[in-house]
Amino acid sequence: MATWEDRIAQPVRHLADQLRGIRPGAIGPGFVETFVVEWQGNRTPIGRIAAITAQGGRILVAPFDRALVPVVVKALNEARQNAYALDPARVCVTIPPLSGDQRAEVVSHVRALGEKARVAVRSIRQDIRKQLAASGKRSDRVIQELTDASMSEIDRLVGAKVAELEGDGPPGRSGRR
Repeated sequence: MATWEDRIAQPVRHLADQLRGIRPGAIGPGFVETFVVEWQGNRTPIGRIAAITAQGGRILVAPFDRALVPVVVKALNEARQNAYALDPARVCVTIPPLSGDQRAEVVSHVRALGEKARVAVRSIRQDIRKQLAASGKRSDRVIQELTDASMSEIDRLVGAKVAELEGDGPPGRSGRR
């Protein structure tokens, strides 16, 4: 059962890692990491194919393979981020303060990440159910409880990040009065 808990909790941990890099006020390196590029028939998050650093008022993306520079620029521009090739080995993403529309896009991206995590949890639940059915065991109640707990945690993580983004600060520290 411990392996079930680990498998179902993995998408939640991954979502928490992704959301940790998304901050209100301006786009950070963690936000850029979550965008996906298409390369040779594969869809891969930018964070897996490049080193990403913040430098002044911009984010630098250095793909491990220089041939990925145009692909990264294209993916970021399609995501409505201001990206351009700084040199043959790096991509620059400028970081202006977030406007209301950009903030709404970031919130939408956060919700999409949450939905991907929910889909992953459901898929793992189905795999576990198939394994149990093949072995003749029936323990759907335990699996459903684990799934429900993971879904609640995903909802909590997404809700907290959306509240932080819409309130322009960490929960409980809104700059508004």
